[in-house]
Amino acid sequence: MFILKEAWGSIARHKVLSIVSMTTTVVVTAATLMGLAIVEADTTARTTAYDAQKVNAIISLDKAKIEKKSKTTNIDWSNYELSWEQYSTYAEAAGVTINAYYYETSDAKLSGDVKAATGSSDTKSTTARGDISVVGTSSKTATRSLPDSGFTLVSGKTVDYTATTVSDKAIVSQAFAKANDYKVGSKFKIANPSDAKKTIELTISGIYKNHAGSSNVSTKYSDASNANNTIYVSSYTFMGNGFYTATKPGSVGHDLRIVFELSSPKDYNTFVKKARAAGLNSNYIISSPTLTAYQSKVSSLTTLANVMKITVIVIGSLGAIILLACLILAWMRRNEDIGMLIGIGVGRAKIAWRYTVELLMITVPGVLVGFGIGVGLSFAIAGNIPASQVARSTPNLTLMKYVALGGVALWVICLIAAIIRVALFRINTLLDSVSYDTEPYDTDSGTINGDTASTTGTDKEEVSA
Repeated sequence: MFILKEAWGSIARHKVLSIVSMTTTVVVTAATLMGLAIVEADTTARTTAYDAQKVNAIISLDKAKIEKKSKTTNIDWSNYELSWEQYSTYAEAAGVTINAYYYETSDAKLSGDVKAATGSSDTKSTTARGDISVVGTSSKTATRSLPDSGFTLVSGKTVDYTATTVSDKAIVSQAFAKANDYKVGSKFKIANPSDAKKTIELTISGIYKNHAGSSNVSTKYSDASNANNTIYVSSYTFMGNGFYTATKPGSVGHDLRIVFELSSPKDYNTFVKKARAAGLNSNYIISSPTLTAYQSKVSSLTTLANVMKITVIVIGSLGAIILLACLILAWMRRNEDIGMLIGIGVGRAKIAWRYTVELLMITVPGVLVGFGIGVGLSFAIAGNIPASQVARSTPNLTLMKYVALGGVALWVICLIAAIIRVALFRINTLLDSVSYDTEPYDTDSGTINGDTASTTGTDKEEVSA
């Protein structure tokens, strides 16, 4: 208790140094904890979390490259479109577990008085495609890879993608439904792609809102190119009604897109290498939208982590310099304190312990406050970066343990420094700091170190005594 009281008294006598030391401890602890949390989150996002990603792979034409090499501007893209057999060959060559889903599109004509959502085909160019685009999808997952960024169902229900029979169910856009005053359950007819004299009747099971919105509504070539005139059906319905044989994949309006789903980035890299080895030439691009999206999401975290690495080093170095300076300034003024304590019989070990306790009374509250601020800032930052769902930049127990161990190491260093400081103290230091220009007592003038002293009467006798 005596040591605590003396240590507190010493802190109170050196308020400025104590406040500076505690503030520095708070800032360094908070910055270190927050910075290391962000760096650790970035490391996790680029390693463990990245390796655990489910990856999709898409093979697409490098049209820019083909157009550059072609000697004609009238390219028949159907000659470049991959067939189902080729897709199967590349999937089997990979030698890894692969799931696949797909969508296929085909233009179609409306029948009777059914109207397209916007525009009219008589104002289109000679490359007019049709009134609508029918899209057959193999699964709900496939809708995420649709050419118009997918859709959101706003009423009704989606089609049964897993059905193995031809169905009349279809989902249409809000704009298409509004143009024809349709609602869920309404029926409409489209031309049969195999026989123009026949029609196919479809029933609206759901109405969707296109993610692309009005920004992707283009009717330059035909109403079918308008995203709001896309009719979605199951893949079995698409094939059962002959849409997949109406034209060749790669023809205008006919797009076949197969998406391969792999269990990890490692399997994706294997798939890329094996597909190339199996004959997929450079006219085709293999890409992974999921990995691209993931890397885009993590990039901001990586940038922040790189900044925090430098910040932690700079703040830690400045903090160490400031704390060391405060320690030196404080101990430079302790010669008299140490000498007095030694003079009254206090052991050097006990004196060193007292100074260590003094340091603890300054740094421990600073570290605790810094912990609180660091955790708070980490949570605030974690919720405002795109990668927060990938790897939260918040301190975990292991990270807190490391920071706490760093604080203990700093305290041990201070303890050793205090022991060395007291052990090297010499009593002569106090005597060496006192010097006299004259004798303490001048018998001729009757003065003591410049202080006039009367040599008469009682005063002189007291001096003589």
